[in-house]
Amino acid sequence: MSEVDRRPVPLWMLSPKEEGEINGRHGKFAREKCKDILTAFTECNRGRLLSTGWACRKQKNDMMECMLHYMHPDFREQIANEFLEEKKQLVLKARQENAELRNRVQGI
Repeated sequence: MSEVDRRPVPLWMLSPKEEGEINGRHGKFAREKCKDILTAFTECNRGRLLSTGWACRKQKNDMMECMLHYMHPDFREQIANEFLEEKKQLVLKARQENAELRNRVQGI
């Protein structure tokens, strides 16, 4: 593995689509971590219209606290680093496959 392969990919090199992918993963991560609290809030709201504001206040506050905790930039950075590592592995695999193909073609 060359020195270039070991350097992390800078976040500014991400495309808008990749940024969206990271944001989507971050939201999914937070929802998974807060699953029980989100379910409690949803159940409290079931069958309510106007009374939701005061009847489900505790569940709403719990949900907001949990989501805010897991939507912290530190968690996003962790998810971004995992995404970048996946992307890097795909690039390295493609390079290796291209090198193998070149070697086979040169051997013909």
